[in-house]
Amino acid sequence: MKQYLKDFCKIGLTVCGGGPLIMAIIYGILGALGVINTLSVHEVVLGVLTSLILAFIAGGVSVVYRIEKLPLLWAAFLHALVLYLDYILIYLVNGWLKWEAGPLLIFTAAFLAGYGIIWCFIYLAIRRNIRRINAQMRR
Repeated sequence: MKQYLKDFCKIGLTVCGGGPLIMAIIYGILGALGVINTLSVHEVVLGVLTSLILAFIAGGVSVVYRIEKLPLLWAAFLHALVLYLDYILIYLVNGWLKWEAGPLLIFTAAFLAGYGIIWCFIYLAIRRNIRRINAQMRR
């Protein structure tokens, strides 16, 4: 268990800088489009810190797929659950998502659809590689 925690932290620290970078790009685009004109110091600090935390957790949680005792379905469920909670809590804290049924349901549906699509692509790619490797082993 100690190694998984170390891996979580190592992966999280490796990717956590991507969160603030993505946030800066999004704010830059919103500013160029005239959607936002100014941000307060509080909004910037909160956005940078929370997007760093979001990216740290999102990157680190992939360690669940390294736990051999954990069935793949449970690993995928835990991964999705942690990502969902990570995103929704950060979005609510920053005010990027309203605490109302409509926006929460739309976010949940978009998250589940996006997660499912990405997971299908990954699953199909892995399955294709396994078939290729098995075919090579038969030769």
